[in-house]
Amino acid sequence: MGSVITKIEFQKKNKARVNIYMDEDYAFACDAQLVYIHNITKGRVMDKESLENIVNEDNYIKGKTCALHFLERSFKSTKQVIDKLTMKEFDDKTIDRVMDFLGQYDFIDDSRFIKLYIKEKIGSCGKNKIKFALLKKFLPKELINEELNKITNEQLVETALKLGNKKMETLSKSEKDKSKLYKKTADYLARTGYDYELIRKVMDEIARDDKDDDFVQEVSLPKGESYEETSEEDYIKLYELASKRYNILIKSEPLKIKIYKKLCDYLLRRGFRWEQIKKVLRNLINGVEDE
Repeated sequence: MGSVITKIEFQKKNKARVNIYMDEDYAFACDAQLVYIHNITKGRVMDKESLENIVNEDNYIKGKTCALHFLERSFKSTKQVIDKLTMKEFDDKTIDRVMDFLGQYDFIDDSRFIKLYIKEKIGSCGKNKIKFALLKKFLPKELINEELNKITNEQLVETALKLGNKKMETLSKSEKDKSKLYKKTADYLARTGYDYELIRKVMDEIARDDKDDDFVQEVSLPKGESYEETSEEDYIKLYELASKRYNILIKSEPLKIKIYKKLCDYLLRRGFRWEQIKKVLRNLINGVEDE
């Protein structure tokens, strides 16, 4: 026995899709073109199961096309693709089918994505910056840590040393004050995502090559050690810095997620590690909201 189509309404956020109601109840959403192709009109009696099958297949084809188009320019994480399809208002059943297809044909693979990303970036970035970038793409933290832990300290030192020497060479063309030259180079390495201790080791090596073994000890290197190694005094300084920046951002940015991102970027550029930043921002933002 058929059901009566009692209502057809365009979606508020996407005028290319409509919601179909049968026997006064919401039945499904579909592309507006299907309404015309299959002559779906209010008051018409139609077999609900057959119509659902048509709509589900159409949604699947359009969802698959949307996902593949999204993946054309660059590899995306599973979460990014799901969010994209959700934003386009595809239903959960369609999203599940699309994700199964993408996984089956290797269009998405979070583990491979992480490996390729690290391989591409490790020659120009430290582990902290790479980790933060991958976390922003909503990739599994466990997979990120697993792959980053495969990078040896020797690899990091070798890369950071090359970057540091190259930066020193560039800066020395305009900066003649050796103290400032070393400080700017150390700050650059911190912004690039290297730990405090590694930066110290690299700057010591640069100083030895520069025939000035003791000079780097006089340079104030950025504080970028892990949170567990951070003293209470340093933590308070970081919290105060984040708090001041937070008070500036809330004057022009209403969205908490954007404030959080801008604060993270701001603190990363100053050499702090993601673990430190996450702890501070969680305490800062939660504290503000509780007031």
